[in-house]
Amino acid sequence: MKKLLNVINNHASFAIYGAQVVAYGAYRAIRHLTGRMPLCFIVSRPEGNPAEIEGLPVAGLDTVPPDTLVIIAVSEILQDEIKVVLEQAGHEHIFTLSSHDEHLLMSAYYDSLGCFSPAAETGAGSELALYEVHHPLDRPLLAPPPRRPWVIPIQAGAALSDICICALRDDTGENISAQNGQYYEGSVMYWLWKNAVAPWVGVQHYRRHLLVTPDMLGEGVDAILPLPYMCPLSTLAQSARFISCEGMEAVLAALRKLHPAEYGGYIRCLEGKYIYAYNLVVARRDVYADFAGWLFGITQYLEAQAVGGMGGGRELSYIVEMLTSLYFMANVGGLRIRHVEKAIYR
Repeated sequence: MKKLLNVINNHASFAIYGAQVVAYGAYRAIRHLTGRMPLCFIVSRPEGNPAEIEGLPVAGLDTVPPDTLVIIAVSEILQDEIKVVLEQAGHEHIFTLSSHDEHLLMSAYYDSLGCFSPAAETGAGSELALYEVHHPLDRPLLAPPPRRPWVIPIQAGAALSDICICALRDDTGENISAQNGQYYEGSVMYWLWKNAVAPWVGVQHYRRHLLVTPDMLGEGVDAILPLPYMCPLSTLAQSARFISCEGMEAVLAALRKLHPAEYGGYIRCLEGKYIYAYNLVVARRDVYADFAGWLFGITQYLEAQAVGGMGGGRELSYIVEMLTSLYFMANVGGLRIRHVEKAIYR
């Protein structure tokens, strides 16, 4: 984080490549920590991006002078490609914001605001079963990280495949494995709810890991998640990039019908700027059970209503991700939530 801030302070001007959650969070953190403002946000194409963010233009690369420092603040999957484009355009001053750099930057920002407290190793610890979602169609990682002892690989959508890639499959016990085409990692989240027995349970993706250890668990903690992203407009607007208008209306109607007393609080969260991404969650088993019962109660209601694509496509998986974020954001005051770094592997 200090390296990035020093680089910024050594340049007369800088711009941020990207205009979504990573770029917006970096912008807010840099502005707060240094008092510096970027010239603009840079995008490859205007489609799907705002025209401006908080008064700053969202522009093409051709509008940025070559001597400007460019901070690449997008998904790591795209960073190498973007760096090549920048270099071919004559840009020599480039800082690539890795997921680790982003975590350090946002940690410093949130710490200065007094929110989203970090997890810490207490030495007490507790038994953890962190289920890592794998699927036969997963793209192999270039450099797979070592597997930690508390991580348990589980095959998602096993009921739909003749290929066995994990000793543990989500078609055992009580399950919705056959609905993996709609739920994606949600089928493992359901399996975990109905079948896992460890005192602490959690879920992560094969290429997105939650860097939690058993020593972070115990008294004073109810759940551990990655730091939230900040949305340029709102959580609702960010989710609407992946969920249709009809699907979003159905979700809001379900929340109003099933949880009328909490509905106003849910709307306030959705109108806010923070969102937990990727369904990365570790929680005490009773907390996870409450979360999962709430989540799948809503999705099963949606399925019963047969609204908007709930019976096909992957819209339901995006709804699961939005609801996962909503549950924990809405319970910030009641749950002792701590935050750890997420690692993204290619």
